[in-house]
Amino acid sequence: MPKPLDPKCQLCAKLPTSQAKVLHGTDGDGCWNPRICHNRRSFYRRRTENNSKIDSIAVEPPATYFAVLYLYKDPGDKPLHALGAELWLGQKPICRLEPIHCFGLTAGKIRTYTDKVLQAFAKEYGVSLYQYKDMFEISPSHCPVRPCPLNPES
Repeated sequence: MPKPLDPKCQLCAKLPTSQAKVLHGTDGDGCWNPRICHNRRSFYRRRTENNSKIDSIAVEPPATYFAVLYLYKDPGDKPLHALGAELWLGQKPICRLEPIHCFGLTAGKIRTYTDKVLQAFAKEYGVSLYQYKDMFEISPSHCPVRPCPLNPES
């Protein structure tokens, strides 16, 4: 397996040699080695030139509906602070359920609510949604609902 590229060397290769020696020489961070750095800089410059000659194409991804669920909670077996959801079509979100606080809601009520959200998305856009494609756990400190007990000054 080849050695991974060094991002520091990649950036250094873009600098003129005199500037690279000052930045990485004895007055700089001390990584300049005249026995290897000239060849390495040449390798990184040529590698970038070779990669820039590769053609690229764009293929439109299939436009399918899917729903994602955002859970505002601490990692582990912690209570759910808030939840939100989005409906996506292909690569773009098209409908959003603004997050709500989950204080006082049991696990059963939360499950019923998230199922109703899926049904509402499906009814509004005339699609079949049976489950959330993905669930993302987000720290409660990022809760956007206001007022919020975690952000009383907002």
